[in-house]
Amino acid sequence: MLNRYCLSILLAMLSWGSVSASEHTILIGPKTIGPGWKDNILIQPAQFQNAGVGDLMTVYTAEAKRTAQIAMQDPKDWQAVSPEYGSMSVQGAVRMTMSAEILEKVQARGLILGGHDYKIMQVTLTPASEIVETIVYKGPAMTLKDDWSTSVPVSKKVFKDVKVGDGIRFIVSKVKPGAAIKLMDMTWNVMDKAVDGAQIGPNGFTYYIDEQSQLIKLQLAGPDGISMRVGGKSYRFEKISIISNTSQPDEDYSTAQRAPKEYKLQPGELYRGEKEFPNDWSGNLRLTAEPFQECTENDVLIVSYQLLPGLKEANVTPQMSFRENKGKWYDISGSKEPNWMELNGTDVVLTFDEQSLDKLKTSGLVVTGLGFVLTRIELVSAQ
Repeated sequence: MLNRYCLSILLAMLSWGSVSASEHTILIGPKTIGPGWKDNILIQPAQFQNAGVGDLMTVYTAEAKRTAQIAMQDPKDWQAVSPEYGSMSVQGAVRMTMSAEILEKVQARGLILGGHDYKIMQVTLTPASEIVETIVYKGPAMTLKDDWSTSVPVSKKVFKDVKVGDGIRFIVSKVKPGAAIKLMDMTWNVMDKAVDGAQIGPNGFTYYIDEQSQLIKLQLAGPDGISMRVGGKSYRFEKISIISNTSQPDEDYSTAQRAPKEYKLQPGELYRGEKEFPNDWSGNLRLTAEPFQECTENDVLIVSYQLLPGLKEANVTPQMSFRENKGKWYDISGSKEPNWMELNGTDVVLTFDEQSLDKLKTSGLVVTGLGFVLTRIELVSAQ
């Protein structure tokens, strides 16, 4: 009886040890990414400290407009963490695979999610150990010319085991700057807008099958048996693999970052929320020109904020500046060098003159700086 009891305990322990890793939540929304490329959110570096090469990050979205785009950017220079993630169409979930180069950036500085016209609901990480990749097409390899004139036909048989939730990865080499991929069906029409000239980088491109309608297109073939044509420009097409996710959602949200609470703007408010401007200068907020069209020199902008804790210990002087939302972000006054305002905890009041009003009405405004949390921007008349 004792031996049988010990055996059951051993089997249970082995079972616990073999439980698969989970899809872990690192950001909980909602976070609205509105029009004009003005909204974004920084996922803190701490959320990536346990990530590894090959892990899959998934951004679950909602309320995306037909033209919605997402960008995944490095806070250091606001450039895409990899070319293929600079500007992507938003259709349901959007995913990014952690290469060694991307992982180094996000663990050091975090990741900015930006773009326009969609809402972030949740962001997760899935371990590479739960991602199964199977090569289903080995060529022949072909160079996609710079003039978009080349394409590679792919047989329906290649996709026979694909199911909803899988990704089709296009493995490439010799990628030139500006390279793009275009996936077409058997009739030479684009599979969907997300793959109509999508950017492609050295890590290739993955097309995820999230809808039954996408799967049906892969199962349709012409008399020649072709169901997809891989086009584009400026890269060498090598192989195709199928990526399957075997993980289960992790319902422990205790370590997940929470998006700031969203507010309904009141009359006169241009922004209300809790947007952090970290001590590494990576924070900014863009305002389009639209709300400034009726401004006069009698109006003022009142900017409210809260200072970040620990500034004295970190030897950081909190500062704020106002820039033209255009080109090199020159100061709103017209000066090439920014006019930095040191912050002491009281609201910042920005007055206007003829030159600054012209820039606001034509370009909009960028608020940037460090050491504070922006809570409100209000446009009021000084009369």
